[in-house]
Order: sequence, then structure tokens, then C-alpha cells
Amino acid sequence: MKNESISERQATTLIIFFILGSSLLLGSGNEAKQDAWVAIIIAISWSIILLLMFSRILSLYPGKDLFDILQIVMGKYLGKIIGILMIWFAFHDGTLVLKNLSEFTNTLVFPDTPVVIPMLSFTILLIWSLKAGIEVLGRWAELFSFIVFSIVLIVPVLSIPQMDINRLKPILNNGIPTLLKGTLSSFSFPFGETVIFTMVFSNISKVKNYKKTFMAGLFIGGGLVLLTSLRNLLVLGSETISRLYFHSSMSVSLIRLGMLQRLESTVIIVFLACVFIKISICIFAVCNGVSKVFGFHDYKFISTPVALLMLCFSFFIYKNIMEMSLFASIIFPYYSFPFEVIIPLIIFIVTEIRIRSRSSATTTK
Repeated sequence: MKNESISERQATTLIIFFILGSSLLLGSGNEAKQDAWVAIIIAISWSIILLLMFSRILSLYPGKDLFDILQIVMGKYLGKIIGILMIWFAFHDGTLVLKNLSEFTNTLVFPDTPVVIPMLSFTILLIWSLKAGIEVLGRWAELFSFIVFSIVLIVPVLSIPQMDINRLKPILNNGIPTLLKGTLSSFSFPFGETVIFTMVFSNISKVKNYKKTFMAGLFIGGGLVLLTSLRNLLVLGSETISRLYFHSSMSVSLIRLGMLQRLESTVIIVFLACVFIKISICIFAVCNGVSKVFGFHDYKFISTPVALLMLCFSFFIYKNIMEMSLFASIIFPYYSFPFEVIIPLIIFIVTEIRIRSRSSATTTK
């Protein structure tokens, strides 16, 4: 990604939008039932360690991304093999989000319209974003952030009349194993997915303090996810949420304050904005990875086929919305763990060993 730069503020905004992504609509940590908000808090605390590790890896190799670092640390051939695995994860993750969008569109927004029409239009917009570059995406996210944050913060206030604190009780009634299951689910989706940013933060000259950028994005994005989850629990209750696929839409539809009704459109606005950012980052990561692994000088010329391939893959990755939900809640936390934790941890350990060995050798001389 040559000659592109975004500020630390824009990078933080991208991380926030990425974390919000489809978790605003689908929820996070739902396996913990009424303790989902506790699971999210624990998941954020776990994610602090993970994102500090990402920051350390990137700060040790300024101007490099994960694909460059893999070949430096693990060697040319092993580094490329692991790089291909990470490319697949970014591609698959983007496809899952596209599928979330298509199911939401087909179920609630345009139920009588062939789903390929709105999805193809959305993909064309994604391709334009990729051609414009991450710098334009960062500016767009910063410009749109006020609207998104305002909606996410104001809607829970409007939902207060429908809230009931008793829907959070009894706390920990389902036991620690259920809480840990929800925590792992929340940790993998959406916080662990931020590993994809290590694949795109290369040659972005204005981002110097990776630790500050990642931590600000985690706390703000995680706080908004927590706020949304609490609102849904207080308004709907865990039993109702367990029977729904799109919790936030139902929660917001219950708002009745005089003329303030039918506010589901606000959910659609926020969801589309956050999903657009998340899928764009995933495709950026895939294109950047392919260009680094196979030695291309520019990533933009493959952006169109990658985006279209992701769209096609999203149509048959699941048979229906029920299968999508089961994969997200049962399989994804374990499937994503090697990509989000194990591979970065191995890179971190090998990098630290090399740095310390080099320092010891210099001291001895």
C-alpha cells in the first residue's frame, strides 16, 4: 500500500467501526444469556493483552505489516505459507460479514427483492472504495463517525421506558462454564478479528503509536458494543434474544415516544456504515496479502476480482440464516482462535527472542 497515509485518529475510527461491524446487529456474547454484558467486559479485558501484542509486533518493524514480518521472522517460504493462511482468514471473515448483510437485507429490508441486486450494488461501492485507497476510507470513516456514534449513544436513551432491570437477573445463574463460553464467543467476535488490522497497517506513515491506536479503538468500540448489548438485554430479555437473529432491530422497533416511532432505519444506517468499513478492511487485507506473498507491486488491480469472488462465495457459504447463526456461535470461536491468537503469539515470541538475542550479542561485543 504505497503512498497512502491515515492519521491515528482515522485509524482509531476504523478500528471502532470494525469492532462495531455486524456485532451491533447480531450481538456479542449471547451464549452467556443474561450475563452477556459480563462476558463482553471479560472479553475486553482479555483483548487488551491481545491488542498490546499486535502493537508490539508492529512497533518492532515500523512500516511493515504482518505479511512482511512473517517473512522476516519465519523465513521466506514458511512465512508465505502462514501468510496464505492469514489471507484466507481475512477473506473468510469478510465473506461472513457479507453474508450477514445479505441475510439482513433479504429478511428485513428488501424481502421481495432478489438479494443479488442490493448486494451487487453494495459490492460495486466496495470496489470503488478499494480503488480509492485506504486514505479515502479513513477520511470517510472520520466524517461519518459523528452520525454513527450519535445514533449508538442516543437510541439506548430513547429505549429507557422499555427497559427492565429484572431482565439481567439472576446474575451468573447459568454457571461459570456458560459465562466462559459467552466470553470466548465475544473475544473471537468481534475483538479478536482486529488481527486483520496488522495486515493493512503498512506504509501508513502518520500512525506511529500503535498501542494508543489499538487501545482507544478497543475501549471505545468495546464500550459501544457493551452499551448495545445491555440495551437489548434490558429491553428484550435473554429468552427473547435467543429466539431472534437481529436483536437491535427488534429492540429499536419497540421505541414509542410520541412521534418518535419506527426508528429501525437508524439501525440500518449504522449497520451499513460499520459493515462497509469492516468488509473494506478485510478486502484490503486480502489484496495486500496477495500482493506481498506473490510479489506484486500494487494491490489495487486485484481488488475487483477479490471483491466479486467474496460476493459469490457469500451466496453459498451457508444454506440459510439458521446455519449462519449456528456457525457463528458454536464453530467460529474455535475456528478463529489459531488465526487471532496462536499465529500472532508465535510471531511475538520468535520476535522477542530475536530482539533479545541481538541485544545480548551487541552488549557482549
